[in-house]
Amino acid sequence: MLVELRIRNIAVIDSVALPLAPALNVLTGETGAGKSLIVGALGLLLGDRAAGDRLRAGADRGSVEGIFELSSHNQSHHSVFQLLDERGIDADNGTVVLKRELAAGGRSRAWVNATPVTAAVLGEIGAHLVSVHGQHEAQFLMQADVQRDLLDRYSNARDAATNVATLFAELSALQSRANERITLRRDVERRADYLRFLVQEISDADVQDGEDERIEGEIKLRSHAQEIRQLSAQAATALDGDESTVVGQLRNVRRTLASLARFDTNAERWLTVLDEATYSLDELARDLAAFSEEVESNPNQLRRLEARRDVLHQIMRKYGPTMAGVRLTLESSRAELGLVDGAAVSDAESQREIAHAHDALREAAVALTAARRAGADTLSNAVSELLPELGMVDGAFRVNLESTDSITSHGAEDVAFQVVLNVGSEWRALSRVASG
Repeated sequence: MLVELRIRNIAVIDSVALPLAPALNVLTGETGAGKSLIVGALGLLLGDRAAGDRLRAGADRGSVEGIFELSSHNQSHHSVFQLLDERGIDADNGTVVLKRELAAGGRSRAWVNATPVTAAVLGEIGAHLVSVHGQHEAQFLMQADVQRDLLDRYSNARDAATNVATLFAELSALQSRANERITLRRDVERRADYLRFLVQEISDADVQDGEDERIEGEIKLRSHAQEIRQLSAQAATALDGDESTVVGQLRNVRRTLASLARFDTNAERWLTVLDEATYSLDELARDLAAFSEEVESNPNQLRRLEARRDVLHQIMRKYGPTMAGVRLTLESSRAELGLVDGAAVSDAESQREIAHAHDALREAAVALTAARRAGADTLSNAVSELLPELGMVDGAFRVNLESTDSITSHGAEDVAFQVVLNVGSEWRALSRVASG
């Protein structure tokens, strides 16, 4: 998976590019030849502390770069692809390049496929690419999550484990949404009396969009009824009355044009234009006369309109500031009250979903446990048979599965590798027994 390691200005190394062949590669040399420097430089790609004293004497900067080749067909590489995808790092061609740069002041920078990352992210990704085994080095085999993952791989239970993790996440999401609804509903319940009063007050007012503008227009019309009647009647009389009015004068003009039409055919067209104008003015005069008669000075009706206007203004001041705003307040308040009024139905439906998700998770966890137990027995026997060949004649290995109080995203049990190396000894965790 690691195809090349490039080191520059680290310790006594000036510049080196170390290509690696597939499968096993062996570096040999006398003490002090630099074998440990190679491993130490690799550790920088795993998030080790980047102290300034790691630089070559006289150098301002140094760097370590590792080139890895991944395969989408290799199941063990899927976690790396997932990590890269979560952080928006492209690795479509299967090549992953980790780079760490050190500066003389002790500062460092890191990149993954030319994307800047923190040392922690570099170490997280690097930890899925490299495992260092050696005296005084961190050994992944001692970590509980690694032991669980190894057992799942050995037991062909990776899909079952993924299913449990997915169902656990779905159940957690359902529970979170249910808790959010409960919290929101409690807040609404504290405001319920006010909301009901608000809904009742707006509903009783029976407000209609645009009603305030219409009433303002009617009030203005009725409060000036006498003046409006006088003006409209005056305008109607000026348009059409005796021969001195506008329409009367136009009739005189028509008689003149009719006489002219006996001598010039153009007068026919002028007559048509004049007739249209006369008709329009005549119609306007009739409308003004009718309008003058329709406008009433009704004090009682005016008072009713003014009272309605006061109601609308009060509602808009409290819940507006416009009629549209009042309607929006009414609708949102009704929706909030729906959380309280429909709580029983909503809670019952939510609990059914959660119960269904619980059952699905429990069923998946049972299947995962069964696969793990079968694999644990086989793996325990297989490793125990190898221990005598390693000089541990009385040694034994087992995969211990201890049920947890509740199902987690990892299943219903903790996985621990345990060993006993001598007759009469107790089973102890591998992490407490194994030496470098």
